[in-house]
Amino acid sequence: MRSWWAEERGQAVVELAALLPVVLVVALVAINLGRFLELSARFDRVSLDAALAHGAAPAGEQDAQSACEQAREAIVQALDADDAEVEVRAERLDPVEDGLLAFVPGRVRFVCTLRYRPRPQGFSVAGVPLGAPVALEHTREVVVDVGSVGLGLG
Repeated sequence: MRSWWAEERGQAVVELAALLPVVLVVALVAINLGRFLELSARFDRVSLDAALAHGAAPAGEQDAQSACEQAREAIVQALDADDAEVEVRAERLDPVEDGLLAFVPGRVRFVCTLRYRPRPQGFSVAGVPLGAPVALEHTREVVVDVGSVGLGLG
């Protein structure tokens, strides 16, 4: 009877040792996915507000680069996340024609991109190197009528 009990305990230890790395990887994936979804939800709300506020009326210089940088800074400040990067770029939607219509500003699309770097980037479990993808991306596009401001997207 005693040898059977010792054998059962040994089998449980081996099963635990084999299952533990899988459980750790699944837990890390779940934690990183939850963090990415949380940041994406906040990013959707914040990027809309920042693009509308700074795209329609940027402070200081009235150009696309200034508007993009101000919107990016507002998003980064609102997210307050060390594991995320934010990029904002502007694209003119209305064609620029020669003559009088060249002075009409038109619509501008602000493309806001969130890049999340899962943690840890690389680790080893039982001698097997594992790693997360380089970055997960989430993009939000906002179209702004710049009205009389004109962002100089030529």
